[in-house]
This record gives sequence, structure tokens and C-alpha cells, in this order.
Amino acid sequence: MTRHWPLALSIILALCASSCLALQSGDSAPAFKLSDQFGKTWELAKLRDNVVVVVAANRDSGEMMAPWIDRLKPKYLGKIQLLGLMELKGIPGIFRGMARSRIKKETQDPLMIDFDGATGKAYEVSSKYPVVVVIDKTGAIRAIEKTYSKDAFKSITEAIDKALGG
Repeated sequence: MTRHWPLALSIILALCASSCLALQSGDSAPAFKLSDQFGKTWELAKLRDNVVVVVAANRDSGEMMAPWIDRLKPKYLGKIQLLGLMELKGIPGIFRGMARSRIKKETQDPLMIDFDGATGKAYEVSSKYPVVVVIDKTGAIRAIEKTYSKDAFKSITEAIDKALGG
């Protein structure tokens, strides 16, 4: 009986680690300081007093960012800070300039680039879908969506409206 304790403890710790690290509404948003494709540095700490919406993806899920950004941008233009986050971990330094140039050609919207993957990991970037995180003026997470649907969009817009005081 006692020799099963290490296995049981390992399973419990693994489950706790995955759920304890998960983004949750009400928690402080993970800090970031990243440059976008134009070289502008974005830092969450300096965006306090703003409602921030991060749409995070990687190379595989990046194409699915557009429905979120295309619908949120006109609805909240000038009211929120809408930021894309593209995790490009594994791109060698020599090719990073080319990646920035390609992104510049594809979008004029700010897209923070995460070459080391740390911020992408903190925001739970997936290759299957973009992750959308609403951060209120105090830096707390107010909503997280990992799919794009009518209900998910409604959930995000309700959280944004509430964070804006509406």
C-alpha cells in the first residue's frame, strides 16, 4: 500500500501543476514586455488604466486570429488596447528580421512577437486556436476564450463592456 504513495502523489502534483498554472478569470494577467513588428515595445505594467485584450496564437493558429481582431477592432476602436501576440519560438536569430518584415506586410495592427516562447506559454498559446484574454484596468483577467464562436464572442464583449464600466 505504501509503495503506491509516490505514484499517487506524482499524479496529484501533475494535476495541480496543470490547473494551478492555468489562466483563470480574476487572477492577475501574466506580465509581458514584447516588441511588435514595428519595433514598438508593449509592456502590460505600462498599460494599466486601460482595458487590454490580447489575442494570442502561434504559427499554426495565427490565421485564426483574424475573426477576433476584425470584429473587436471596429467595435472598440479607441476604447481598448487590442494587441495580437504571436509566439514564434524556435525561429533562429538570423531569420527573425525576415519574420518581422513578413508580419509588417500582413497587418498594420500591433502584433507582439514572442521569440523565446515564455509569454506565449504564460498565455497558454495553442496550435489549435487563438487564446483571447480580457484584462481590466487593474491588470486582472476578466475573461478567457479558447474557441471562436458566437457565444465566445459574446462572452468576450460582455467582459470588455463590464471592464469599461458599461
